[in-house]
Amino acid sequence: MVYHGIVGIYLAAGKSSRMGTDKLHLPVGEDYLGSIAFRAALDSRLDITIAVTRQGDLLPWLAPFSKRNGWRQLECREAEEGQSASLKAGVRLAEALGAQGVVVLLADQPFVTMEMINQLIKESVHSQNIPYFSFTQKGISKPPVLFTRSMFPALLELEGDQGARSLIRKGVGKKIVLEEDIYFLDVDTEEDYRTISKILGMG
Repeated sequence: MVYHGIVGIYLAAGKSSRMGTDKLHLPVGEDYLGSIAFRAALDSRLDITIAVTRQGDLLPWLAPFSKRNGWRQLECREAEEGQSASLKAGVRLAEALGAQGVVVLLADQPFVTMEMINQLIKESVHSQNIPYFSFTQKGISKPPVLFTRSMFPALLELEGDQGARSLIRKGVGKKIVLEEDIYFLDVDTEEDYRTISKILGMG
């Protein structure tokens, strides 16, 4: 298998405030919500995936991967400061590991596939001097997003809960059109959870 120095940053340190419970623990069939996209990351061509979690969280959704290689957990002590704190913690570790790029993944997007992640990696290998690669749906850039090493300084300057969205809006990257809504569904509310449950034949 060919690797390209690309590290996954799996953002799983959110408070789930709109859900009222830790959404990553919610059952989805025989799986947990938080496990689904993480499995896609581990099955992809990412060198390693960093699961960024909140300090002290119970993590049953990570338990199924205890015997698998290709990932490590990173507790973010500053998670209360917003998504940017988790992202920066992941970038710092990825940089220390010698990453040439990172793929930022959200733990509440269960329909992100291995193929989507691999497509970002493939595009980055064949396109030079492009700072980031993202998918677009109806003209809007959406995660997952691959940032090359040249973007690490800008990522490390983010503050609050803005995440990397502001950089995508300002920058000039390569965007891959993927119009199907399902790939970008995320779970923030009980209604969202009911929706994915119906799609997966659970409701």
